[in-house]
Amino acid sequence: IMTLTAGQSTVLTGGSISITTGEGTESTSGAITIRTANAGSSGVSGVMTFSSGTSSSGTTGTVWIGSGAATAGTGGSITMTVGSGTSGAGGIMTLTAGQSTVLTGGSISITTGEGTATTSGAITIRTANAGTSGVSGVMTFSSGTSSDGTTGTVWIGSGAATAGTGGSITMTVGSGTSGAGGIMTL
Repeated sequence: IMTLTAGQSTVLTGGSISITTGEGTESTSGAITIRTANAGSSGVSGVMTFSSGTSSSGTTGTVWIGSGAATAGTGGSITMTVGSGTSGAGGIMTLTAGQSTVLTGGSISITTGEGTATTSGAITIRTANAGTSGVSGVMTFSSGTSSDGTTGTVWIGSGAATAGTGGSITMTVGSGTSGAGGIMTL
């Protein structure tokens, strides 16, 4: 086992760990690769955990994952993927905000980039196409249940336009080439 641990402090902030690659003053800076080794003939590959510690009094630490800003170019991309399965289901990706026992639970916000002089970024949420058999995945937009009070509202809307036309909202169901088209229920 290899362990990298910074120093403890009983009165001030504990020690930090900083890993920085070399700068390329005329070219690309160095890369960092953090990964577990492939699994052997049996078993699974090692787990990777990126997490801040717990807190007994106060807020826990923040986890930041981001690419740097580009002065004269495109900002770097962030890609998160789960593995495919050749003899079982593909991996699952779960995004869950924090629970609170006394106040409102944590929120999840997904916002595209602003185009200060042109179009802002788009968001596409869709399931993959079905294979040679089966159906494409289900999509569910729903608020949770409530045991005492009103359930959450679901809002779908386009933004207001100051000097132009407001955006459209289109809802369609799929056509069928060997059966009835899809059903829309409101």
